[in-house]
Amino acid sequence: MQIALTELKVNVGRYVDLASTEDVVITKYGKPTAKIIRFDKEPWYMKRMPEEVTSVEQLFGTIPEDIDLEDVRMERLAK
Repeated sequence: MQIALTELKVNVGRYVDLASTEDVVITKYGKPTAKIIRFDKEPWYMKRMPEEVTSVEQLFGTIPEDIDLEDVRMERLAK
Protein backbone atom coordinates (compact mmCIF):
# COMPACT_ATOMS: atom_id res chain seq x y z
CA MET A 1 0.00 0.00 0.00
CA GLN A 2 1.19 3.51 -0.76
CA ILE A 3 0.06 6.56 1.24
CA ALA A 4 0.93 10.23 1.44
CA LEU A 5 2.83 11.57 4.43
CA THR A 6 -0.08 13.83 5.38
CA GLU A 7 -2.42 10.80 5.45
CA LEU A 8 0.04 9.00 7.73
CA LYS A 9 0.12 11.98 10.11
CA VAL A 10 -3.66 11.91 10.46
CA ASN A 11 -4.08 8.10 10.83
CA VAL A 12 -0.74 6.83 12.13
CA GLY A 13 -2.28 4.10 14.30
CA ARG A 14 -4.28 2.69 11.41
CA TYR A 15 -1.20 2.35 9.21
CA VAL A 16 0.95 0.90 11.98
CA ASP A 17 -1.69 -1.80 12.43
CA LEU A 18 -1.87 -2.32 8.67
CA ALA A 19 1.91 -2.79 8.52
CA SER A 20 1.51 -6.07 10.42
CA THR A 21 -0.02 -7.56 7.27
CA GLU A 22 1.61 -5.62 4.42
CA ASP A 23 4.32 -3.06 3.72
CA VAL A 24 3.20 0.56 3.81
CA VAL A 25 5.12 2.92 1.50
CA ILE A 26 5.03 6.58 2.52
CA THR A 27 5.27 9.21 -0.20
CA LYS A 28 6.29 12.84 0.03
CA TYR A 29 5.33 15.06 -2.90
CA GLY A 30 4.35 11.90 -4.78
CA LYS A 31 7.72 10.18 -4.44
CA PRO A 32 8.35 7.16 -2.18
CA THR A 33 10.47 8.23 0.81
CA ALA A 34 9.97 5.64 3.54
CA LYS A 35 8.46 2.25 4.26
CA ILE A 36 6.79 0.77 7.34
CA ILE A 37 7.45 -2.97 7.49
CA ARG A 38 6.31 -5.77 9.78
CA PHE A 39 8.43 -6.20 12.88
CA ASP A 40 9.82 -9.72 13.17
CA LYS A 41 10.13 -10.61 16.84
CA GLU A 42 12.98 -12.99 16.11
CA PRO A 43 15.75 -11.43 13.99
CA TRP A 44 17.14 -13.48 11.09
CA TYR A 45 20.47 -13.96 12.87
CA MET A 46 18.76 -15.51 15.90
CA LYS A 47 16.76 -18.09 13.95
CA ARG A 48 17.79 -21.67 14.51
CA MET A 49 20.64 -22.72 12.27
CA PRO A 50 21.82 -26.30 11.77
CA GLU A 51 24.41 -27.33 14.34
CA GLU A 52 26.84 -28.55 11.70
CA VAL A 53 26.67 -28.51 7.94
CA THR A 54 29.12 -30.70 6.09
CA SER A 55 30.58 -29.91 2.70
CA VAL A 56 28.62 -32.76 1.16
CA GLU A 57 25.33 -31.36 2.52
CA GLN A 58 26.16 -27.95 1.06
CA LEU A 59 26.70 -29.51 -2.37
CA PHE A 60 23.58 -31.69 -2.23
CA GLY A 61 21.59 -31.19 -5.40
CA THR A 62 24.22 -29.10 -7.18
CA ILE A 63 25.92 -31.94 -9.05
CA PRO A 64 23.81 -33.83 -11.62
CA GLU A 65 23.44 -37.53 -10.90
CA ASP A 66 24.52 -38.61 -14.40
CA ILE A 67 27.95 -36.97 -14.20
CA ASP A 68 31.10 -39.04 -13.74
CA LEU A 69 33.09 -37.47 -10.90
CA GLU A 70 36.34 -39.01 -12.18
CA ASP A 71 35.90 -37.18 -15.50
CA VAL A 72 35.35 -33.92 -13.63
CA ARG A 73 38.46 -34.55 -11.56
CA MET A 74 40.58 -35.23 -14.62
CA GLU A 75 39.24 -32.13 -16.37
CA ARG A 76 40.13 -29.94 -13.38
CA LEU A 77 43.61 -31.46 -13.16
CA ALA A 78 44.16 -30.77 -16.86
CA LYS A 79 43.55 -27.06 -16.34
